Parts: sequence; structure tokens; C-alpha cells
Amino acid sequence: MLTSILANFSEDELLSFLPKKSLDFALKTEDSNNQISEQNSYNKNNLANIVASVKQVDFLFDDTLRERLIDRLPPRLLPELFPSLEIETNNVTPAHYDAVISWAKANPGSFASTIGLGELYEQQLKQNTDLESLTRVEPNYAMYPYQQDITKQVFANLDAGNSRVLIHLPTGAGKTRTAMNIASEHLRASDKNVVLWLADREELCTQAYAEFSKAWQSLGNRATSIYGFYSNSNESLSGIDAGFVVAGLHKFLSLRKNNSRQLKILYKELAQKVTMVIFDEAHKSIAPKFKEVVDDFINDDYFKASLIGLTATPGRSFSEDGLSDEDAQLANFYDNNKVSMRISGYLSPIDYLVEKGYLAKANFKSLNYDHSGITAFELKDAGGPETMNTLAHNIERNRKILQTIIKECHNNSQIIVFACNVEHSINLATALAYRGIKAASIDSKNDSAESRRAKINQYKSGDLQVLVNFNVLTAGFDAPKTNVTIIAKPMNSLVQYLQMAGRAMRGHRSGGNRECNIYTVMDDIPEFQSISLAFGYWNEMWAEKGEL
Repeated sequence: MLTSILANFSEDELLSFLPKKSLDFALKTEDSNNQISEQNSYNKNNLANIVASVKQVDFLFDDTLRERLIDRLPPRLLPELFPSLEIETNNVTPAHYDAVISWAKANPGSFASTIGLGELYEQQLKQNTDLESLTRVEPNYAMYPYQQDITKQVFANLDAGNSRVLIHLPTGAGKTRTAMNIASEHLRASDKNVVLWLADREELCTQAYAEFSKAWQSLGNRATSIYGFYSNSNESLSGIDAGFVVAGLHKFLSLRKNNSRQLKILYKELAQKVTMVIFDEAHKSIAPKFKEVVDDFINDDYFKASLIGLTATPGRSFSEDGLSDEDAQLANFYDNNKVSMRISGYLSPIDYLVEKGYLAKANFKSLNYDHSGITAFELKDAGGPETMNTLAHNIERNRKILQTIIKECHNNSQIIVFACNVEHSINLATALAYRGIKAASIDSKNDSAESRRAKINQYKSGDLQVLVNFNVLTAGFDAPKTNVTIIAKPMNSLVQYLQMAGRAMRGHRSGGNRECNIYTVMDDIPEFQSISLAFGYWNEMWAEKGEL
């Protein structure tokens, strides 16, 4: 099988797999006069046999050589050899080659069978198992080096008596995984510890609940319980002596307002048992009502839990004059104690994350259209409902958006679209479906929790190519294969802009992509679009404590 595959390669491609000196040596040793003549020179069939014989093991176990073999496969062979990847014969792109390379690395046995070397692979695997006295074991819930460093910084702060710490990691860099390792280490330290995870949206709570379950199976040292208090959960607050609690902030706000004496007692008991609070999207933790909930658990008269904040943007607005009042308030709430990535030799951690494949390289693109037909009167509420309605119904604007989506669909992209309003979201999805594209709209007005989850699962599984939404998928949404984001909703919030852009920035090392496209409809967007600049800006603006 391998020989027949190699027979499709050109002579030069086959020669690239073998050292020229070795070939010359082979020819010279065949001729008694040590001269290479045309009669004994190599031909393509001979070369295919030689490469198949000499390099077959290397194609299985040498990552570099295996990638070269796949890279040189003729496009017509990819759909035939790898039908499970559902590659269309007439639409093979570099991304398909990347997908095959990633699949082959993750599934070496299946790849070996594909090229006719399955038996050889199994024999070698068995021999390695029988004979090796040193084995490298990969953890099931590992952290990248920079995440390990963040974790060490957090515990160094806590050990030094700093009870409030804000973790700043760019979108897509693994805040949740880092925090789950911190939570697990804290729970391992004592079977009486209780971690409370706070978030303001169901999607964030659901993600945290599932992620801790996954993490503790690898990191835990005993059986523990996970409690969910969000959405329509009816779980009781009683009997929580240890474990991991996921709570929706709105759920807890309603508990605080409840007149039931029993509920107030149970809430107070929980507040006295919680030893660590983790606040997802920590830039919201100073919102007056949310801050009241946080204070219930970290400012108890008898016991104070530590507070860990998670954010990609430890600020809410850009100001050339320094921190805004709101950003200064956030910094003070966390005692100006922020831990972040420390990467020597890089101007921005983003550059490091992209170079190493943790984040996809973001290509920011502007979508310009003829907006001469939009009057100032129609935009008089400066980004309010009237402005959004005007933009949502502008034909030229929508044509530009749809053209861009369709073009990206032809490139087999997975696309998230952020619409101006609910009607705009539904209209865009309908227009795409009319053109034969698998698309759906999702919003908090027309979708139930169940339908939102179902559509998101359809998108993650590939049954939908485009998911249009209004104010739903800015955070708490993890679909690594997303490689295009279209921001069709104008805004002046840098935080929200970066959250939207970040939906497509999961890197190939984390199951995402090498590059992604971030399209912004040019109406009235934030002053700058570079995530690197944004990250650097907040690093400069925050008064960091000395190196630990």
C-alpha cells in the first residue's frame, strides 16, 4: 500500500526522502567500476520501492517525516485515503492537510493502517510495551508551562497573605483550565475546603460544572461533590460541607431577597463554609449587586474566603490618561494584585501564544460598505435601539455581511456571527439557509435553555456551519473549530469586542486553528482592534506588585 501511494509522487519528491549520498553509494556499489551511468541510474518505480522499504518505520514514528509524507500527497488522494475527514475531492485546501497531519499524530495506529503498515505498528507497539523500562506518561488534565506559572504565582500570593488575586490571561489561553487546577489543589489540601465558582450566565455555569467534573477525575485525591445553583436548579443549600459549588449570580441574588428564614440560614451557613471564591469574568465583580454577593463570602465576620478573579480584560475601557474610575475601582477591589503571563523575549504574551500555537493568528479585516444612505437622524440614539434597527435593515450592509459569510463557507470555515439585534440575527440565519448554508439563529428572547444548548451542540458537531447570535455567545462558549468571527454589531466596549473576537482564537495545540479571520463591520467600533495592544495596555495601566 505504501509503495502504491509513493508511486503518485514525482521523482524529485521521492528523492527528497532519501540522502543523495546514500543513493549514489547504492548505484556505485552496483557498478564494478564505481561509476554511475544512465544504465544503472534510479527511476521513479525504483525510488518508490526504496523509500517504502527504507523509510516505512520513520513514516510511522518520526513526526517530521510523517508530516512531509502527508504534505506531498496529491490532493486527489486525500479524500480517498482519509474518508472519515469528509474532504471533498474538488475542494482540498491547506487546512485539510493540517487536519490530516493533526489526525495522524493523534491516531498513529489508524494512520499506519491507512498506509498499509498497521501490523508493523502493532508489533512495534507491543515490543515497546514489553521491553521499555522508561515510559513518558502524559497527564489527562495537563497545564501549559505558562498556566503552571500562573498557578504558582496565585498560591505564592495566597501563602504570603494576599487573599485577593486577579488572573489575567488572554481569551483562548485557558483561564478555566488554570482555575480548575487551582481549585483542585485547594480542595486536595483539606477535605473541609469548599470552592464557590460564581458566574452571571448559564453557559458559564454549565461549562464550569462540566469542566470541574473532568478535572477532578484526573486531579482529585478522593471522592467529592459538585453542587449546581443556576438556571432552574432546585438543589438544596443544606449539607454542603466540602466540594465544588457552581452558582449563578442571579440565582444567589434572588436567594438574598427571599424572605424565607430557612433559606437565609442556609445561605449564611454556606458563606461560613466557603474557603475559596472564583469569580468568572471578574471585570463584572464590582457591579453593585454582584459585589454584594461576593462580599457575603469574603467579608464574613468570622472567616474570610480567598477571592480569585478570572478575566481576559482586567478593565472595561480604554483611556490614554490611565485607568478609568471604574477600572481603578476594579484594581482596588483585587488589592492591585494581578498575576499574568511572564514571557521573556516577547513584547506581548499574545505574540508568544500565537507563535507556539496556543492561540490562532488573528487576521483582523474590515468590512466596508456604502452607508451614504444612512442619515444622522437614524443614528441619533448613538448606538441605542434605533441605531441598531437602522443598521440591521440596511441592504448594502447586509449584502456585504452575507457575501463575506458565503465566501468563508466555501472555504469550509466554521463561523460565529454577532448581530445587531434579535431580528437581525434571525434574518441573517434565514438568508443563509435560503442560500443552502446550514445556519441557525440563537438569542435569549426566542430560545429556551434547551434549544440554545441543542443549537450549540449542532454547531460544535458540524451540523451547522454558521451560528448567528445576539448577546449570547460572547463568553462561556467553547467551540475550538471556529475560525471566523463576524462582528456585525457596533459597540464601544473593548471588553465585549475582545470577547467576540476571541471566539475564533483557539490555537491548533488546543484543538483549534493556526489562523483565524476576525471581520468587523465598519460602523463605529473601538479605537483599536489589536488584542496585543489591548493586553499590553492593561499590563501598563495596572500597578503590579513586585516579582514573586
